[in-house]
Amino acid sequence: MESVRVLYKIGDGNAVLVGHSMGGVLMYHPIIQAGVFLRAHRNQGSLAHIWLLHGFGESSLSFREVFSSKLAASYSLFAPDLPGFGVSPCQPGKMSLKASAGITIDLINALSRNRPVLLVGHSLGSVIATWAARELGETVKAVFSIEGNLTRSDGYFSALAAEFEDATAFYRYFLDLIYERAAKSEAYQRYLASLRFASPKAMMAWGRSSAQLGETGTHGSDFASLKCAKLYYWGTKSTPEETQRFIETHGIPNRQYTGDVHWPMIDTPDACYHHMGEFFASVAK
Repeated sequence: MESVRVLYKIGDGNAVLVGHSMGGVLMYHPIIQAGVFLRAHRNQGSLAHIWLLHGFGESSLSFREVFSSKLAASYSLFAPDLPGFGVSPCQPGKMSLKASAGITIDLINALSRNRPVLLVGHSLGSVIATWAARELGETVKAVFSIEGNLTRSDGYFSALAAEFEDATAFYRYFLDLIYERAAKSEAYQRYLASLRFASPKAMMAWGRSSAQLGETGTHGSDFASLKCAKLYYWGTKSTPEETQRFIETHGIPNRQYTGDVHWPMIDTPDACYHHMGEFFASVAK
């Protein structure tokens, strides 16, 4: 099939590349809600609405393969670029993790009203998913955390921002760091692509929020105490030992995946979305 590049406009009206389609048919619909860009797939007969929340410096590009997965046949899918990341412009005064959680809640209330919601959070995005689940109560039926931040050790990338005074200096340092790793890894190449759209100010705000989480340590207990169904999806080589101990000590439902990267939805998408589908299907029983 022929691959077709897709351009979209947001913010200042400049055209930006947000994805591609196969055979001229988009696997998702680009939409804007309250200044936030989302990749969306609406399924009229959907069992629930799945919201997929990206991690530090990333974008909805992290979840591109979900729109061609079997999940699309049973669920509606929403993957936002949170403000300051991907295609979504910054929203002044709303740059912290807490603010991003509030924006996510508003998006869910607007686009998934009166529908059961299933949340997926990758890395630092899992903290946002956890906070949203606590706020939305019975609306959220389950949270699937892909190597979400539970302990101080999980902030190995994001918390680096606390060591910098200048957002641009941190951004340039971090770009160089990921560029070096991208040479031999498709997952890091995808990460680098998202980073080039990220706002240095948003990166700094999220990074400092991550550092604060490491000091308080409440984000792990927030996830462990969720009343809805939850599953922590992790790799033995990419999950810090401190976090592995936390999972065992707190009896957190979990499933290991094979591979040694932090992005199973990119490295092994078929397995990742299959396991996600199994978990969500079990919640409905």
